[in-house]
Amino acid sequence: MLRISYTLVVFSFLSHTRIPLSFSLPASSSFLPLPLSYSPTPTHTPNIHTSLLFLPPPSPSLSQLMRDLGARELMFTSDGQYRISESLRMKPHRDVVHTLNYQNAHDNPLQRLKREAPHHPLMVMEFWTGWFDHWGEKHLERNISPEDFSLELRAILAEGASVNLYMFHGGTNFGFMNGGNWGEGEERGRTYRSTVSSYDYDAPLSEWGSVTKKYLELRNLLVETVPESLSLNPLPPLPLSVPTADYGEIKMTLYISLLSTLQYVPEPHTSGTPIPMEFLPLNKWSGQGFGYILYRTFVPSSASSLTIHGLKDYGLVMLDLKPIREVGYFDKVTISLPSPSSQGLPSRQLDILVENGGRVNFGHPLAVRKGISGSVVVDGVTQANWKIYSFEFKNSFIQNIDRGGVWLRTPAKEDSGPALFKGSFTIDGTPKDTFIDMQGWNKGVVFVNGANLGRYWMKGPPGSLYVPAPLLSQGINKVMVFEFSNPKSPPQTVSFRSTPVLDISHRHR
Repeated sequence: MLRISYTLVVFSFLSHTRIPLSFSLPASSSFLPLPLSYSPTPTHTPNIHTSLLFLPPPSPSLSQLMRDLGARELMFTSDGQYRISESLRMKPHRDVVHTLNYQNAHDNPLQRLKREAPHHPLMVMEFWTGWFDHWGEKHLERNISPEDFSLELRAILAEGASVNLYMFHGGTNFGFMNGGNWGEGEERGRTYRSTVSSYDYDAPLSEWGSVTKKYLELRNLLVETVPESLSLNPLPPLPLSVPTADYGEIKMTLYISLLSTLQYVPEPHTSGTPIPMEFLPLNKWSGQGFGYILYRTFVPSSASSLTIHGLKDYGLVMLDLKPIREVGYFDKVTISLPSPSSQGLPSRQLDILVENGGRVNFGHPLAVRKGISGSVVVDGVTQANWKIYSFEFKNSFIQNIDRGGVWLRTPAKEDSGPALFKGSFTIDGTPKDTFIDMQGWNKGVVFVNGANLGRYWMKGPPGSLYVPAPLLSQGINKVMVFEFSNPKSPPQTVSFRSTPVLDISHRHR
């Protein structure tokens, strides 16, 4: 009998453990799978994920190719509820199991799957417990209430289906790992949407591990529906709330201009034209994957018009070290250049700093080059002779500028240009989780004790970043902020709060 092995976390709430539970399900089963064991090594189940690229479902040749190459694990598709017939019509290899993804069921997708694939075990591979945010968009644009969450999950279990909660525990896109998506409908492939650093997701367990209303709904539901043989009663007590701390306001007393740290990044790459970061001769010729890239050249003093082709994802144009315009994701943009402040100089320095806002991880196309992939035209003439600097913000860069950079006293008024600010604070007792409130700043990245917490942006929805206790130390803790342009209002301070700001329009949870 074919038995399907899954690694899920649907039962992990019972003991508040984060170890995945592996359990098996007979192919002909019509009941809730039972947990058999836990394992520190999750069961590997290859997924022919047909919804990832909006491609047609897998063909028999794809699954057969994997078999021919020695793959013996169970394969499954993970399809949207409206793609059941389309996926099954492709008739992939006979042992490829079809599963579903959805949040709100329409027209009973599990019944439709049962009718069209009666010999397959029923499973919702991704039951979306909430949703994630994009910068500048509504908080939790696609979400489900705790009550509806319980009703939908009850309906899944009533069909005798297995279910995997995505997400059971909220998380954090630390560093530059936030990713991105394309716009919907006609904007797909054209409008870029960067995902925020918080992946709280409104999941049953929050980003920082605290119980939510959905957790309580899930707990009560499974007590009602799990077979008595599991001996779940009495349930263990609810886990205690994760302790958090308010460490107050911290002054960022020192700063250093980003453009004065060039000695701490790799030697610039000289090129006749701008090239994207992936093509730089870095990291054993694998290129630059994340962070920022600076394009520098010199233009005539009389230059009045600048056109950039293919900038991805966000840029800051500077002339003689002074910012003149921020630009977003586009195929082509033209901006006017101000007249020089002093006459008689033959040329002016043009710098274009570009941020990789996160790589698209869903939809098509995926292979998007970051930086400037086209030409830069000045007064109708293609600009040549570029020096290209890579700012990956690796640990070595942060450490070197912290120790050896020429830091200045933070000015009382806004200074121009991208810069790093630093400050420190002291923790007397055992460190606790906290949240750094970045409201009042514009756009950038935060480092605590050298760890990259992620991005902030005044566009919201989030106004804070999660700081787990293990990143903090008893005693002195260092904070460094890279501000892409300028804080909105001095003095430059940050605040460590005991609650997050997941939505700048109001404090959430």
